[in-house]
Amino acid sequence: MSSSTHRTLLLIKSNPEEDSRPAEAVRSSLGLIAGEIPLSVYLFREAHVLLSASPDELEDFEDGEVLKRFLPMLLQMAANVYYEPDEKGGPPFDKGHPLSLSDLGKMLPNFDHTIVF
Repeated sequence: MSSSTHRTLLLIKSNPEEDSRPAEAVRSSLGLIAGEIPLSVYLFREAHVLLSASPDELEDFEDGEVLKRFLPMLLQMAANVYYEPDEKGGPPFDKGHPLSLSDLGKMLPNFDHTIVF
């Protein structure tokens, strides 16, 4: 089986302002992409700030230097970027596509691997 058939979904659940796991997820996932493994990303509401923060704001997060350096590459190289829509109907982000938790659940069988951070 070639690596191109191993589709991976990266789920980022925690708030990068308070937790270093999102930065580690971003950094380590680039290794998968470099290995030519198709990777999609799903950001739960707590991680939305990764789509809206400026580079200067990213620096203030846990492991902000990692986020500032690698997040733009991940968002550009990922096969797809999805995010949990705001229940209050907030405006969509410029990067990524809204995907409800229900639709995420329906999509999970399409992936060979799921990584949760």
